[in-house]
Amino acid sequence: MSKTEQRFADVNKDAAIKGYEPSYIDVDYGNLDDIKTRYYDIGEGEPLILVHGNNWSGSSSANSWSETFEYLSEDYRVLAVDRIGCGMTDNPDDPEDFRYESDINHIIGFIEALGLESCHIAGWSRGGGLVTRVAVEIPEMIDSLIICNSATLGPAAGDGNHRREVMFKQDELGLEKTDPEYMEYFYSQYSHQKDYITDERLEICAYLENTKKALETDRIMHEEGQMEHWQQTLDEEIKEAHSRIKDGVLDMPILYVFGRDDPTVPPLMAMAAYDMLGEHNDKVRMHTINHCGHMIFLEHPEELGNTMTNFLNLWHGDSADEPHDFY
Repeated sequence: MSKTEQRFADVNKDAAIKGYEPSYIDVDYGNLDDIKTRYYDIGEGEPLILVHGNNWSGSSSANSWSETFEYLSEDYRVLAVDRIGCGMTDNPDDPEDFRYESDINHIIGFIEALGLESCHIAGWSRGGGLVTRVAVEIPEMIDSLIICNSATLGPAAGDGNHRREVMFKQDELGLEKTDPEYMEYFYSQYSHQKDYITDERLEICAYLENTKKALETDRIMHEEGQMEHWQQTLDEEIKEAHSRIKDGVLDMPILYVFGRDDPTVPPLMAMAAYDMLGEHNDKVRMHTINHCGHMIFLEHPEELGNTMTNFLNLWHGDSADEPHDFY
């Protein structure tokens, strides 16, 4: 047994959390071949895909959504996926594919691999920008779009780099990403409510950062310089998403959920996103959760789950064709 295996002997080898059992599926789409993809498949009903945020790394995973599973799965088939290069999902074979096009193709390929004709899709943070970019690419397959606290989607407001510099001082504290203490600091800086920061979650995050695949991701992104390329391609693809939104491509129901105390998404940014999405679409709604930071699904999982479910039921439930108001 290796030192890493000994250190994380109590962690499930699939990095499963709260007793939920993940599944795996191979994704082939566009520039991607045989990307072994981890996901949770919980509940029955219309499919609801959940896409996590953060940059490519081990600890960025579908585990982020775990506190919402019990609420969302009462009415929907919840499909929470590890993005490419994240969690337990494979990296691309070619380092040149460490780019945002791979993120987009991976989610579209995941939908196709599951054999879904259409689905609801929700994304948080980086994932909020990603699901929006996916939605403008395949709008005919997206029944509803939900976005949570996404500076990636923007539009830009204020100095984002300065906000991050104020929030994060791990280097000064001597913290390593492969240690649970790093993740505790990370979650604390992002959050207003912090009760969800448990030893189990921190240990699993540290385990995910110590996998061979995650260490490779970190090396290619940061030591070989692919992070700059990935960010450049992200900026280009989000610019394309904004252009298509302004052309009126998105006509499905859209919900933007905003944590009022998010240190990464100022209220001005959230309202700018709402205005952009709603300019040509009268089915766009917004819900604000008070005393809530960036980790919206961990800080207020029941309210978020119920808000999402109520919104989806409003437009797609039994009374969807009846006149209605929302909030």
